[in-house]
Amino acid sequence: MNKQKLAVIILSLAVIVMVAMGATSAYFATSEKAHNVITSSGVGVELIEHRINDDGEMVPFEDITDAEPGEIYSKIPQVFNNDDGDVWVRVKVLRTAKLRDGTVLEEEDDKLVVDFDNVNWLQGDNNYYYYNRSLKNGELTEPLFTEVKIAEELDNKYNGATFGLKLIAQAVQVANNGSDVLSAEGWPEE
Repeated sequence: MNKQKLAVIILSLAVIVMVAMGATSAYFATSEKAHNVITSSGVGVELIEHRINDDGEMVPFEDITDAEPGEIYSKIPQVFNNDDGDVWVRVKVLRTAKLRDGTVLEEEDDKLVVDFDNVNWLQGDNNYYYYNRSLKNGELTEPLFTEVKIAEELDNKYNGATFGLKLIAQAVQVANNGSDVLSAEGWPEE
């Protein structure tokens, strides 16, 4: 074989090796960027209030007018889970009385008496009541209470007063969140 052919073959092999090495290093040096978004699911519940009317039928709750001391009124609050997952539920109960002169009195527990369900609901701090089991999608809690009574004896300052019972339902997910409602975390801030 002549020297010139040998040089061409060696040079060709060198070029092939260099091209292969360049392609290999380019292969290892290639990069891509990706933007990934992970969104957590929300938790959704609905507070539903009914009452039993004079005909014994359950109907949506409406404000009571011309209430009388000592009278018992039907009010049936329940929480509905409209979320995809299981949730822990709590309800805050705020009682008020607005006097004729516009003064608002809070925490009027002895003026507006409520028959809380102490079997299915646990009383917590800061006027919260915790449902004692998780609530699955599409389930409704047992009623927090079924009746409200205005105290039989009221001072004259309560003549013409308006009593309020405000309920605030909250929920957090059950998954990876405590073994019961009282150990659950992540409740909404007040």
